[in-house]
Parts: sequence; structure tokens; C-alpha cells
Amino acid sequence: MSILGMALRKLLKKLYVPEKSAIPVCILLVAAYGQMTDFSISTSRAVIMMILLLAADLFERTYDGKNALALAAVIILLQKPFALFSCSFLLSFGAMAGIYLVLPVLEQVWFGDPWAKRRKRRRLHHLDRELLANKRTGRFRIFCRQQGQKIGQMLLVSSSVQLTTLPVVLYFFFEIPLYGIVINLFVIPLSSLLVVFSFVGGVIGCICLPAAKFILSNAFWLLKLYEQICLIFQKLPGHMQIFGRPVWWQLLLYYLMLILVLLCLMYLLYKIDEAEYQRLPLQPEKNRKKLKYIGKILPVLCIIFIVHIPSDTFEMTMLDVGQGDGIYLHTPAHQDILIDGGSTSEKQVGKYRILPFLKSKGIRQIDYLIATHADEDHINGLEELLKLSGDGYKIRQLLLPDVADKKQSGYVLLRKAAKQKHIPVRYLSAGSYFQSGGVSFFCLNPSAGSSFDSANAESITLSMQYQDFSCLFTGDLEGAGEEALQRIVSSSPLRQSYHIPEHYTVLKVAHHGSKNSTGEELLDILKPEYALISCGRKNRYGHPHRELLDRLADTGAEIQRTDEKGALSVILRNGKPCVTGYLDNQDNQISKNK
Repeated sequence: MSILGMALRKLLKKLYVPEKSAIPVCILLVAAYGQMTDFSISTSRAVIMMILLLAADLFERTYDGKNALALAAVIILLQKPFALFSCSFLLSFGAMAGIYLVLPVLEQVWFGDPWAKRRKRRRLHHLDRELLANKRTGRFRIFCRQQGQKIGQMLLVSSSVQLTTLPVVLYFFFEIPLYGIVINLFVIPLSSLLVVFSFVGGVIGCICLPAAKFILSNAFWLLKLYEQICLIFQKLPGHMQIFGRPVWWQLLLYYLMLILVLLCLMYLLYKIDEAEYQRLPLQPEKNRKKLKYIGKILPVLCIIFIVHIPSDTFEMTMLDVGQGDGIYLHTPAHQDILIDGGSTSEKQVGKYRILPFLKSKGIRQIDYLIATHADEDHINGLEELLKLSGDGYKIRQLLLPDVADKKQSGYVLLRKAAKQKHIPVRYLSAGSYFQSGGVSFFCLNPSAGSSFDSANAESITLSMQYQDFSCLFTGDLEGAGEEALQRIVSSSPLRQSYHIPEHYTVLKVAHHGSKNSTGEELLDILKPEYALISCGRKNRYGHPHRELLDRLADTGAEIQRTDEKGALSVILRNGKPCVTGYLDNQDNQISKNK
């Protein structure tokens, strides 16, 4: 916006157009550009500030960027009050606040106070005269110093923007690019050129299309250069750091600390300026040391106040993946487990639903990735997660059912993806056991090397126990697999062998609530307090079926469904489970005394 508005103004000035006529033309162009882009929040902010800048010159008034920014915020919020909570509003105004409020302080810290600047400028003036006397290297050394100053200035601009927008980025995207500030050194200097090529190409395209293609090809290659730069940095270790979504008190504490640090820096800069003006000995040097100390701890403090704090208790979340399954578990030992992850109603469910959820929790590692069986609605998201595993987050091991037919296409795809990322694969069968932070898991199905008529029947069935809380994960279990499970839970010796509780706190209802699974006899034995169903809203299968819902109601279980309440979270508080639906209007927590 600034490039287009100011470029047109300079062009009209060179054409000897009077300012009283040129400025209104520029204002009309800026407003037309905003209309063309449908006045998005960031564009609206830029249009308002640019019009105020031009109007200040037109009426011979002083332009103040901070006041213009505040007025732009008021105008936008009067039209769209809820824009205050949008990512684009917070990022756009946060970035400008960093430039207007943080950047001047950082410039004084790194480039010295006014008195020191004057002395340094005089010394550099004499140094330049000496360097110019050396015709071979003098000009080159001056050029290198000037470019170094420009790079330092750009780094300060990027750092200022990062400091004010970091919490917003983490709140909405859960991660930050480690090399973002460095990438800006390549992107920002070329942005003006990109805008000029695009604008000129668009205008000339109305007159001569071949000439416009030639000009716009330069913009295309600049964009390709941007892409290649990002791909190069993406291959560097630690290019993306996952911190999770900060809570509200962390955001408040971060900005309070940032304001406090800026006030301290401004106070010290004032003291240095006074001391140098009065020529007081030693005082400026002491304050400069304090400035350097505060400057070093500032980034550390920022990270401390927004880093995700992992929970020390057991947590379980049934993700809303549409018509599919995906269950996340967090143990007190800070291990993270994902049981299934797929959908037939949502595209790229792993990339756009499961992975963002994991990042919001600050999870950088999945300890156990479990695929209960090979159906698409349980594993297509897991395949995506395996392929995306790398530097940002990683998967420790993949667990599959130990069945006779391991060459099913779904298992083959998962093993292939795991092999490419060097992720070990293990197999679970009835009797398998693993433990994490006091949370124990016993596999009840399938039997080792068994063969079933359907993939659903071979679903891994896990019995989980943590203190007095228990849960049964059934995948899509039905048919012969359900019969095998019923034999185990109805046999006293086998119940003791598999540490099966008298009744389960939570039952993950099999096969999305199909009427052909979770029979009445099995429910009478399991006696669940809560029944969680994962299914898509208005799915074509009619899940969950009325017959199944009636059977669950007869057992007295509290039924919770993802198609009605979104993701379902189970958190233990004082040993009692609290089930919360994401779409509950008042964060209604459903609990039941044992």
C-alpha cells in the first residue's frame, strides 16, 4: 500500500501535477485498491493509515503513526466488533505496534543514544575520508559497512514485529519458524520490486498483453525465489519449533513483562543521555552494561512466559475427525499416545485436524501410534502423520495388530511410510502389555496370527487402567472379534489375567455406533459409566443407530457423541472423570460420582 501510494505521488510530482490535485488522486487509487481486495482487515488498516498520511500532507498537518494506527483500529472495530478476536486483526495491528512502539527503543539500545550517535557520525565521517583515499578497497569497505547497517536495521524491524506478534502466532498456529527473521533479510528487500513488477504488469496488460507477460514473468521468478529460499531453510534442523497454544494468563503475563522491560530500557536510555549531556564520569558505562544484560534476557523471558506447560495428570480426547476415529491420550509420565486417526468425510484429516490439535498441545513426539485395523477411516490420517514426521515432531513407534494377513493395503502403506522415516513397527496381540506413568494397557484382541472374515473383527482392543479410572478402546470391533472379547470379559480367570475391572468408566463405542456391534450381553458385563461415540454429522451410514443408543441407555451409561458436541475431552479431577464437549456453550462439564 505504501509503495503504490507513494510511488504514484512521486510520479505525479515529476509530471508537475500540483499537490492539491495529486494527493486526492492518490487517495482515490488507494481506496480503489482496497475495494478491489474486498477490504480485508489488514488491507483496511493499510488503506486508512495511508489516507491519513496523504490527508496530513494535503491539509499541512503532522502525521503521527501511532494515532493513525489507533484510529484505524477504532474504525474497523466499529464496523466489525468481532474482528478484535481474529488472527488477521491481531497480527496486522500487532506488527505495526511493534514497529511504532518497540522498534524505536531497540534502535536506541543497539545504535546508541543521540549524543553517542553524533560522536560516532563524526568519527565515521573522518574514517570515510581516509578510506576514500585508498582507491582500491576504500569504496568497497564503505559499501560493506553501509550494507551491514541496513541488515542490522532490518533485523531490528523483524525482531520488533516478532516480539509483539509472537503470542498471537502461537495462539493461532502453535509453532514459530526459527529462521523467520533471517528469511526476512532476503524477502523484504525484494518485496518493493515484486509490487512494482506486479502493478506495472497489471496496468500494461490492459494495453499490450505480450509486454505485460514479460514484466509479470519477473514477478513470477521472484515468487519462485521466495519459495526456494523457504525450502532451503525448511531443510535446516529445528526450522519449526512447536510450543503449543498459550493460555490467557500466559498471554497477559507476556505483554506485561514486555511493557515492563521496554519501560526499563527507556529509563536507562534517559539516564545515559542525561549523564553524557552532563559529562558525568562512569555513569553511562554502567547503564550500558545494564542495557546489554536486559537485552540478553529479553528473548529468554519471552519464551518462558508463553511455553506450553504439560499436564501432570491423565488426559484423553476423542477428536472430531468426522466419520472416523482418532483418540489422543496423555499420561502422567508425559507420554503421548494416538489410537487411530482417519476419516472418510474429511480430506487430509491428519494434516488439517489431527496434527494441529497435537501442536496446540505442544506435543513434539508421539510415543505410540496405534492403528487398530486397516480401514481407511482409521488410518489415512495416520499415514499423513507418518509422512509429516520429521524435525518439528516425531513418532517413536508404530503399533499394528498381529494378524495373519499383514499384506492388507492399509498395513502396507503404514509400514512403507514408517520405513521411510525410520520408525520401528511393533505388533500387538491378545496378552500384549505396556505401561506408561502408572497407566497400564492390556491388549484383549486379536489373538496372535489369527484370521478374521472382516477387518473390523481384527481391531486391536485395549483395556486401559489408571488408578480407579478405566477405559476400553474397541476400534471397529464386531463379529468374531467381539465374541472373543466377550469370552475374555465373562471368564473370571481371564479377567484376573488381563486385569479387567469390575466395570469400565469409559467405553469407546465400537464401529461409530453401528447396530451390529457392542451387543447387549457385552454391555451387561462391561457396565460403562460413559459411552463415547465418534461419528460424522449427518453421515451416510446413519451412525449411531437407534438400536445401539437404546442398548446404551438401558445400561445407564452417559452417552457423548462427537457429531453433537465436537471433540470430547476426559480429564481426571480429584480422581473423578469430567467429560467436556468442545461445542458445549458454557463449557458444561458432565461428571458422575462413583
